Amino acid sequence: MKLPAQDVALFYKLYTSLLVHTNQRLKLAPGAGTPDEIMNLPLEERAKIRNALWKDISLIEAFINENPSGLSEEELGIVESWKHLIGGSFMLMSFLKKYAVFYSQDHQIALGVLALADDFATLVGANLPVYVKTVLLPFKGNIIYDGLISSYNVMFGRGATANIKDAYQQAKAKHGIVTSLPFSVGSKEESDEDLLRFYLKSQQNRERYWDELWSLIKRKPALRLLYHQEMGKIHARTYKKRLRESGIEKGWFAVLDANIVASGMTEAEARRIMKEIVPSDRRAQAYIFQLGK
Repeated sequence: MKLPAQDVALFYKLYTSLLVHTNQRLKLAPGAGTPDEIMNLPLEERAKIRNALWKDISLIEAFINENPSGLSEEELGIVESWKHLIGGSFMLMSFLKKYAVFYSQDHQIALGVLALADDFATLVGANLPVYVKTVLLPFKGNIIYDGLISSYNVMFGRGATANIKDAYQQAKAKHGIVTSLPFSVGSKEESDEDLLRFYLKSQQNRERYWDELWSLIKRKPALRLLYHQEMGKIHARTYKKRLRESGIEKGWFAVLDANIVASGMTEAEARRIMKEIVPSDRRAQAYIFQLGK
């Protein structure tokens, strides 16, 4: 979950050039006029230049227009993309093979972020979730951080942790994990389907988001079919257990509105019986499952 070494070198080449230019304009650290001198500054002084830069995005435009480091068009394009930064506080939620996942409560999105030279577990520890502050930047189709990250030893109670994880899961259901900036919402149809599945995921979610669930279906009636199919899967798990407890080990069953409406030794037989019993406009809503598979 780290940026390739050659891209890390490129990032620091561009980033330190931008910091040098910013420092020359704002005169925050006199005497630091080269990339090496910028990187050798005490962290507090370097952070002051960095914070001033991200606070005033017009400094990026000035750097591009002047191009004091003689960067190529491609390199200037990377710097220009940094106008789409997302800075502030995040919850670092998980370490995945491809990236670390940051959750932004302000933007209500989960972001897949690549580390630079050191992985995030080394930088902030492995106990998750952890509260961090940093600036996230687009870089060649990925999201990275700007090299400065602060973690805070905040102890979260069980309820607070559950709320954070719940908000994070809802963000993933709505938008997936965002892996490039600027962020844009994907297909609304796909997002609505994922969101409905999230509402139905557990008994706790169904109770907590009951009003939102039905508001979503009311707004988009086509989701009613997905609702019945997903609820059918949930009821099927219960019925499989009950049927086995009754000594029934095999067969095909159709569930509709929490009721078994048809059964048979084969799927075709169960569907034939269901067709005779269930109104035609409700058949697609039935969920068919096999016992003994």
